[in-house]
Amino acid sequence: MDPNPSITSPKNPLVRRFQDAARGAPPEVMLAEGIKLVSEALEAKVPVEEAVVGSRLLGSELGRNVRRRLEREAGRIHEVSDSVLERISGVKTPQGVLAILRRPAYQRDDLLARGAAPLVVVAAGVKDPGNLGALVRVAEAAGASGLLALQGGADPYRDKALRGSAGSVFRLPTLGEQRVEDVVALAKQHRLQIVVAEAQAAAGREVVAYWDVDWRKPTLLVLGNEGEGVPEALAAAAGVHTRIDMAPPVESLNVAVAAGVLLFAARRQRA
Repeated sequence: MDPNPSITSPKNPLVRRFQDAARGAPPEVMLAEGIKLVSEALEAKVPVEEAVVGSRLLGSELGRNVRRRLEREAGRIHEVSDSVLERISGVKTPQGVLAILRRPAYQRDDLLARGAAPLVVVAAGVKDPGNLGALVRVAEAAGASGLLALQGGADPYRDKALRGSAGSVFRLPTLGEQRVEDVVALAKQHRLQIVVAEAQAAAGREVVAYWDVDWRKPTLLVLGNEGEGVPEALAAAAGVHTRIDMAPPVESLNVAVAAGVLLFAARRQRA
């Protein structure tokens, strides 16, 4: 496909389409920016509805390869000026390519399809999209079967979360805007143990060291943000409460860091 003539006006309707996609509108699309992230989307066979390319894309062999693939696989591709690219971009130094992608349409059961003992991560109230994206990345790296993000947290398919995941969200089955009651029902229906990681467990609840958790069972691992923790309905439904012991005066870890400690302990047990 030959690119359209160069677009130089920041008032072109294309600019608004890409800005809207970055904000998650319409909800069926997501926006990927940068050579590596767009390359990851293409490798994962994510449908590309529309792409913009600038002169900076031609500065590397990887960039030139991405452009060639977009010319073959994108629904539409537009050449734009640097000023238009900067208007669309969400980063300080645009690399010369952005793509509007079709969001995957997963169902909750899709997160249980990998192996006989699923390990699903539940992000409870993780509001920072970069942290949520990093959590998706850690979950994929540790071999989790999927991730659920609860209502009230960041959207795993927004532009900053996509960048934080470094492409993992294109491969790991991930769902956002999940209700607590639906997550609890999923665990009951499929006999998944709910493991809640908390910095401070409520009085009367036994806390098990994370290395003593039986991670070989089908599991939902619930992690909250540092400030608010885990919703009480999920904490009450949990069969196991665990925490990471830390040297004082440190009381909590970034959610993606904590997930890495727990999920790689699970991976070691499951090896």
